[in-house]
Amino acid sequence: MWTLIIVFFAGIVVFHLLEPLAPIDKSYKAGVTRRGYFADCIAVAINGPGLSALEKVAFTWLITFVPTQSQFLSGFGWWWQFAIFFFVNDFLRYWFHRWYHESNLLWRLHRVHHTIVQMDAMSVFRLHILEAIVKNGLIFLPMRLLGTDDSVIIAYSCLDVIKGFWHHANFRTYIGPLNYVFNSPELHWWHHEAGKGMNCNYGSVLSIWDILFGTFLYQPGKWPKEIGVVGMENFPDDYVGQFMSMRDDDAHLLARLHPESRQSANPPPKEQALVGAESK
Repeated sequence: MWTLIIVFFAGIVVFHLLEPLAPIDKSYKAGVTRRGYFADCIAVAINGPGLSALEKVAFTWLITFVPTQSQFLSGFGWWWQFAIFFFVNDFLRYWFHRWYHESNLLWRLHRVHHTIVQMDAMSVFRLHILEAIVKNGLIFLPMRLLGTDDSVIIAYSCLDVIKGFWHHANFRTYIGPLNYVFNSPELHWWHHEAGKGMNCNYGSVLSIWDILFGTFLYQPGKWPKEIGVVGMENFPDDYVGQFMSMRDDDAHLLARLHPESRQSANPPPKEQALVGAESK
């Protein structure tokens, strides 16, 4: 378990040191000066103990205490268990991620992650707490009940922590043709594009699912000019505001974020009456 804790905190330090060396977007402010940084830190503290950020430490640790209800997977060797857990988890995460975009209800939760406008390694923690429950509880727990060894779950979580930092870090890296097998920042940053790219590259570790199901987008040597969600640049940067945003669908949220647009679109009653009178 200590291995996972060390990987988690070492990852934060290492990627914070790497980002100034080769930033994808040089205009972003770094570290604590980056917009929304402290809200992400709060997400680590609040979501973390059981769910989102430190979930890889605490929630995974709790899962390992769940008694197995089947010996189905425990009969396999460690590497076979890891391979089964990895591929099943990666396949399901592709579909969960895609459903979070295609379902209006689920999108209200996942939208919190996409409304970040300046991305760095800490952005991986910008998750709605309810999204963390669904994503991790519905995948990790069943696999544990089927007999997956706790060391397999922890080993996978170490990999997932590093992958999350790498995908979101403002650190320019290239893996070339390997993008046709593995998801990388070259792909994931396009998934955060404020435009059509958001409907592509849902894969977690592997990009093969995007290729198989027609959601693959790879533009070699290019990075998105703008990330976020169009019209939601004023999305709350505080943790409470992000949590409460789930009450609104996109239309109502946009109206809340841009009240001046709503007022201009709906003139006062007297003006409406005058307009109506003139048209008669």
